[in-house]
Amino acid sequence: METGNSEIVLIYLLGTVGMLLLAGSLFFFFLTYQKRLLKKQLELNKIKQDQQEEILRNTISAQEKERKRIAQDLHDEVGAMLSVVKLNVGRIEKKSGEQTAKDLAIETKSYIDDVITQVRRISRALLPPSLEKLGLFYALEELVNWVNKSDQLTIVCWKGGEQIRLDIQKELALFRITQELLNNAIKYSNATKIVVKVRYRSKHVAMSITDNGNGFDINEKMSVGLGLKNLESRTQIMGGKFKLKSAPGKGTSAIIGLKIE
Repeated sequence: METGNSEIVLIYLLGTVGMLLLAGSLFFFFLTYQKRLLKKQLELNKIKQDQQEEILRNTISAQEKERKRIAQDLHDEVGAMLSVVKLNVGRIEKKSGEQTAKDLAIETKSYIDDVITQVRRISRALLPPSLEKLGLFYALEELVNWVNKSDQLTIVCWKGGEQIRLDIQKELALFRITQELLNNAIKYSNATKIVVKVRYRSKHVAMSITDNGNGFDINEKMSVGLGLKNLESRTQIMGGKFKLKSAPGKGTSAIIGLKIE
């Protein structure tokens, strides 16, 4: 009788151990499967992110090529044609015997001068010549001076430290990001003042664009605003960081940080 009980206890113990081993094996298999699944998901996310970054790079490259082409056409063709028209109007002014015709020619030349100025402004905004020759800060300063001529608002451009030249593509990207942030502030913020700051250090450059406008809810804008996400993505592609601070009634501040290689 005792032998039978011992066998039952032994079988029970073996069964329990077997169940525990089976449960442990299943648990180990589940963990391994989860880790593999997570690793695979991370790999897919990385591939998707790389693809998105490559698409964004190609899009930006195509946009810059188109901007360059348009800027050259404006400068070389439209600008030249306007100059010829101005010369012809000047000839009409000199040869005309009537004062009314002279006055009309003078007025037309004034309009043409305004158009030439606008064409130069657009051309420089599309492809700032000072960017490649003099660097980021001087191109930003030139952009700010053009905007200030409109008397819409006041923009102040400030530099800290000695300018350090970056890769031209990175300087162009920083210029475009600043340009877009200024355009947004001018269009939507109702700001009266914008401050652009560029700080150069030995191993990094930091920029901030701050306005005293209406401000907005960041979470709301980032969830629906593709433009702000693109600015963040463009900064990340360069290996930089993009941070936006804003609140209704408290203005907006964008901060960009980039390491200098």
